[in-house]
Amino acid sequence: MYRLLLKNPLLFTPESIIRKDLLIEGNFIAKIDDIISAEGCDTVLDCHDLMVIPGLIDEHVHFREPGMESKGTIKSESRASVLGGVTSFLDMPNNNPQTCTLNEIYDKKMRAQKDSLANYGFYLGASRDNLDEIQRANVREIAGIKVFMGSSTGNMLLEDDQILYDIFLKSRTLIALHCEDPKIVSTNEERVRIAYHDEAPIYLHPYVRNSDCCIKSTKKAIALALETGARIHILHISTKEEVDLLKNYMFGNVSTRQISGEACIPHIYFNESDYTHKGGLIKCNPAIKFEADRLALIAALEQHVLTTIGTDHAPHEQSQKGNTYFKCASGIPSIQYAILCLLELYKRRELSLETIVNSYSTNVAQRYHIEKRGSIAEGMYADLAILDLGGTHTVTKDDIASLCRWSPFSGSVFHSLVKHTIVNGRIVVKDGKIVADNGGCALVFNR
Repeated sequence: MYRLLLKNPLLFTPESIIRKDLLIEGNFIAKIDDIISAEGCDTVLDCHDLMVIPGLIDEHVHFREPGMESKGTIKSESRASVLGGVTSFLDMPNNNPQTCTLNEIYDKKMRAQKDSLANYGFYLGASRDNLDEIQRANVREIAGIKVFMGSSTGNMLLEDDQILYDIFLKSRTLIALHCEDPKIVSTNEERVRIAYHDEAPIYLHPYVRNSDCCIKSTKKAIALALETGARIHILHISTKEEVDLLKNYMFGNVSTRQISGEACIPHIYFNESDYTHKGGLIKCNPAIKFEADRLALIAALEQHVLTTIGTDHAPHEQSQKGNTYFKCASGIPSIQYAILCLLELYKRRELSLETIVNSYSTNVAQRYHIEKRGSIAEGMYADLAILDLGGTHTVTKDDIASLCRWSPFSGSVFHSLVKHTIVNGRIVVKDGKIVADNGGCALVFNR
């Protein structure tokens, strides 16, 4: 059995940050103690100047495979993940073909088993005609049910009230939601087309996909959940008004809440002023909005109104991002630099380290009932991100692992770095470089 010893790290444990040795045997954390002998260990990592946190769990990614491999693949995007300390991901269903059947879930798992450096889970997409698949899905083997109440194509955009009601009523696991009202968006788009024709600038995005479209859809989702008893998780909350709505439903802990919400990296790191110099590189749905919204999201994370952080990592070819508004694709690749963004917010005293780790790891494991992941304790899987909080990392094109090879963070200087990443007890990133070809496995959802 492979034995890996971390010497003298600062460990972020559920109780406190402590300086103790950590021994890994096989896939699991075997022992945490003041001094552990290196005798019989295969590898010893000196972590005296480093902090070890639970491997990050990104509940919200679009890795594009199958069907859009020119944008990204499970192999390429999982490499970006582990470079960012992300040891597990939950991938969305809007692929080609869309992941709306259990056979398509199986196909994605087989692809990930072959190529993924990180652990993986997949959402089953809700469509207009797959209620039978939703009802017969094994809830231990899927991340949840993904419902697009806005911003999707084909039969995954669900506007019919009866179909939505039936899905909410009959789903046997967590429903993850994209909430934007398509009719409000369509009306706003038409106004912009009349005023600007095809030359609309990118900075209009938060006015087209405005607060009203998010608020209306989120209210509808909450009402449906209350009527049917469904457990829902509203993804990429982007407005202060939605935060205020969720304050009314903070019942229970992270695992047991009926209604919860997520904040995404673009909405807590950027604001409307960033469209001026980043343009289409930060166009995403829902839109990045205003500084008052960003600050409300930050406060909501600190106050536990929002329980989790995700990235909504969504790569596109760079040729699709530099155009005028209607020709610019929506989506941002961000998973490789997400923890560095969050640590910048920590150093700016906007977010606490506890909130960052809990929201981007521990709470995700609890909300989705992921088995034996999300915290540092004996008996847990050894998924770990090892950070240098005193390091410096400058983003260059050669640094970017995502297949699209661009990032809205290009040129950014971060004042922390991911030193090593461990997945299932094996080092997959060492000194900021990938040193493994695989390592991930299927997540189990303990429901």
